[in-house]
Amino acid sequence: MSDYFPKDIIQEILQRSPTKCLIKCTLVCKQWRSLIQSPSFIHSHLRSTIHTNNQNAAVGLLLVRAFAGHDNCTLDSLHWDYSETGEHSKLVNPYPYIKQAIFSPSERVVVRDFHVVGACNGLVCLAVDFAYVGSHTIIWNPSVRKFVTLPRRGVSLSKTGQHRASYAFGYDSRTNDYKVLRSTSNRYGKTPCEVEIWSLLRGSWKSLSAAVVPEDFMFGVYNNRNVVPGNFGPVDKHAFVNGALHWVQRRTVGEDKFILWFHMGSELFGEIMMPEGLTRERCFVLRYEESLALLSEELQGNCSKFDIWVMKEHGVVESWTKLFTIHPHRRLLEPFCFTRSGELVFKMGGGGRRLLKVDLKTEEFKYFGIDGYMCHFMDSFVESLVLLGQANAISY
Repeated sequence: MSDYFPKDIIQEILQRSPTKCLIKCTLVCKQWRSLIQSPSFIHSHLRSTIHTNNQNAAVGLLLVRAFAGHDNCTLDSLHWDYSETGEHSKLVNPYPYIKQAIFSPSERVVVRDFHVVGACNGLVCLAVDFAYVGSHTIIWNPSVRKFVTLPRRGVSLSKTGQHRASYAFGYDSRTNDYKVLRSTSNRYGKTPCEVEIWSLLRGSWKSLSAAVVPEDFMFGVYNNRNVVPGNFGPVDKHAFVNGALHWVQRRTVGEDKFILWFHMGSELFGEIMMPEGLTRERCFVLRYEESLALLSEELQGNCSKFDIWVMKEHGVVESWTKLFTIHPHRRLLEPFCFTRSGELVFKMGGGGRRLLKVDLKTEEFKYFGIDGYMCHFMDSFVESLVLLGQANAISY
């Protein structure tokens, strides 16, 4: 084809092609393979894909579901946002390959805990705690079937038994880098957190100095009391908005809450105040379109009422606006995400075997889920080529 079309035309055609098609195109010739695996092409293709999805308002939602039972962990992808039929595409389970990459064949290991940290630009961050071995963190791209295992660092959770690790995942647009924030602390919050950040470009962990970490920093120690078993900390729902991670924090002195943010580019912390007069016990942050959203829950008997606030201008407290109030007919465990079609998805109580989708304008409720599976994570997802040309990425 290069004999008939200029190189720039070929590149333009390839940039507009779907991810799965491009994987096959790497087999055409060395020139195409080199082009498609180059960082500049991967970045341009990602921007083109995001723009196309935004124009079509049809971004697929990724739901990762783990079956309760050690080696039987399964991961699946669902696209509820543009499929009213509930159809889903099953992914090739990376778990056996992850275990094979970390341990020798003679080692018998058992998964004690499993946590989906977050998803960004086609990458999914997983934290897996192996009994008697400790925790491992993985960056995984299900579209290109590649993953990277992060190096071990910091406090050994399995040896002390008194520490928990909490993770957050995001993207640094300034350097086109993906980063994992990890805090390790006494499970009762009695000792200061050790905070580290890992960079895909750097390929290593870096400790943040005590001068950078706020005194009130308690990520994964105490917030909504939504505790998961094993060595991972409480499930503090965080939102990646405007280049920064956000989560709800409580002052070390008093009961006041605020939103703490960590910018992935500057690697600095900051604060955002809650809407004036908001004092509810359970609050969650989510991404609403391109803005920061705050959900506050008020218990009314066996039911809940949720107020949904959106910050119209990031960092400006006066721009908090209450957009919706919904009245579910039962108490809900955890909000998952907003869909592109303007609905809010919750994980129900009772182990997260069912999800509830709420139309914010009409308050119409729809239940969905698949028998035999636990719902662990749901967020907007876009297929990408990230990790395709990564030297240390493992294929499966």
